Amino acid sequence: MLKKLKERQVHLLLLAFLAGLFIGINASFLSSAAEPAHKYLDYFHRVYQLIVTEYVDESSPRDMFYGAISGMMNALNDPFSRFLDEKSYEELKEMTTGKFLGVGIEITIRDGQVMVVSPIDDSPAKKAGIMSGDVITKINDKQAKGMKLEKIEKMIRGLPKSSVKLQIKREGFDEPLVFEMERAPVKINSVEYDMIEGGNIGYLRIKNFGSETTRDAAKALKFFNSRGAGRIVIDLRNNPGGLLSSSIEISEFFLDKGKTIVSTRGKEGSGRVQVFKSQNNQLYKHELIVLVNNGTASAAEILSAAVRDNGRGKLLGVTTFGKGSVQKSFNLDDNIGVAITVAKYYTPSGELIHKKGIKPDYIVPSEKLSAADLRNLKIVREKKLVEEFATRDINYTPQTRESFQQQLKKNGVSLSAKTADFVLRDWIYRFKKRPLYDLEFDTQLNEAIRHLGK
Repeated sequence: MLKKLKERQVHLLLLAFLAGLFIGINASFLSSAAEPAHKYLDYFHRVYQLIVTEYVDESSPRDMFYGAISGMMNALNDPFSRFLDEKSYEELKEMTTGKFLGVGIEITIRDGQVMVVSPIDDSPAKKAGIMSGDVITKINDKQAKGMKLEKIEKMIRGLPKSSVKLQIKREGFDEPLVFEMERAPVKINSVEYDMIEGGNIGYLRIKNFGSETTRDAAKALKFFNSRGAGRIVIDLRNNPGGLLSSSIEISEFFLDKGKTIVSTRGKEGSGRVQVFKSQNNQLYKHELIVLVNNGTASAAEILSAAVRDNGRGKLLGVTTFGKGSVQKSFNLDDNIGVAITVAKYYTPSGELIHKKGIKPDYIVPSEKLSAADLRNLKIVREKKLVEEFATRDINYTPQTRESFQQQLKKNGVSLSAKTADFVLRDWIYRFKKRPLYDLEFDTQLNEAIRHLGK
């Protein structure tokens, strides 16, 4: 009886709060809201009152309000605007600081399909073979189409050592691919760099834009300057983006003071237009080229466009992903909030790249497999021929390459020598430290070096 009385008191307090909220809602909101909004706010208040006074079973104020907020966000039909409950809020903080638990993929909704923007290096997803552009059709045997992005992300993430199964539709494959992965902490070292052997070209890989990326990129550029790197390759392939502030700060490293980096435009009629210009002198003044692909998105596209439109360098690869919207997180309490798309961004030349992407100066697709190799790779996968051959302690040498090709022939599988070498090498480097760059198989990087050498 006492418990019921306390619950009743809680509901009455909430009703009093709601009444105060709707009566005393601030004048600026009421003046900016469309006239019918008053009516709908009253509906909301009335429905909650009816549930409290009439609903036969116990009800949870928390669940109702969380559900109502989620419903408002979902009604926007924007995959990037969402309610952040306690778990989602914590996950967002973990991602921007560079550590979270899952399989390591950035996903979005495009044309009603769940698309992989990019897998994160050294993550379970990357090691399993998931690629940018893959479409997730099932999660643990449940159809993904029609699900909200927030629900999909929660299904993919989970407890350490637990597993998740993803069914993938991939271009060039008639049958779906199935990947079962064990969830694990994913640490993102967002910047890697070194000199490319045999010349004075530096290689800078930026995997995402997090809280430490600006600092680490500055270290890389100081290293290149100290080593006399007269040219550099900036690799933004499979970079899903991250913090807008970080991409702006890194863009400044390559631009003269006063150059436009990006502009953002908010709600029409709001007057919220921001133009971000370089505030500092260049940190690296020499020639550069930027590698991009269909996994280059958001903040990575900002840096790419800033370099291209200001004439600081060329882009090489294939058209980028095309995420040109800006999200801002608003706290509702210490551990919940909402992420809302507050603006769209425009390149220095005034181009809106949302859902279009950026077309590079030099179109260089990644190497495509032949139809015969695609068919035979399916057999290799089904029979687990690579796993049987390549133990964890095996090394990638000319001898092991030859032995692997012989093993494939014994099993009646014919792969081109280059494809067989790539498959073997990729498997071996799931268990060993992968080289920073790949001059043997990376067509786009080799083309970038060729252009810089002109």
